[in-house]
Amino acid sequence: MIEKIREIVGQVLEAEGIELVDIIYRKEAGSQVLRLLVDREGGVVLSDCVGLSQRISQVLDQGNVITEQYLLEVDSPGVDRWFAVKRDYERAKGRLVRVTLSEAILDKKEYIGRLEEISGVAIKIDVEKKGIIEVPFAKIVRARQEVEF
Repeated sequence: MIEKIREIVGQVLEAEGIELVDIIYRKEAGSQVLRLLVDREGGVVLSDCVGLSQRISQVLDQGNVITEQYLLEVDSPGVDRWFAVKRDYERAKGRLVRVTLSEAILDKKEYIGRLEEISGVAIKIDVEKKGIIEVPFAKIVRARQEVEF
């Protein structure tokens, strides 16, 4: 069912230039909830989510994809979420990120720095007082964008 939802929702989102980041379908407080996390370059705003929710609801109902009663939520994943795929790193290029490592690089297992470069096997971050540090994806336990003020 999730793959069918991904396919149908993907068509609606693609037309809007929006990416489906995640699908969560689970029971919450006694009700089934379908939560779609969406994003695009520059982010999404509340009015985007409202409009998408209306269009996606119509398409899902017409396709009779979910037969039980459910609540549809269309949300932004938020700036401080943990990265799940390489595209998350690409979206954060030029921004401040926090990277936690499985083993130390230059005697540290966590860095905060500006994400400068992404390759197929590693990222490069510019860390204050240390300069550019190359971090292989294989050593990254988790990473996320930091909120800057």
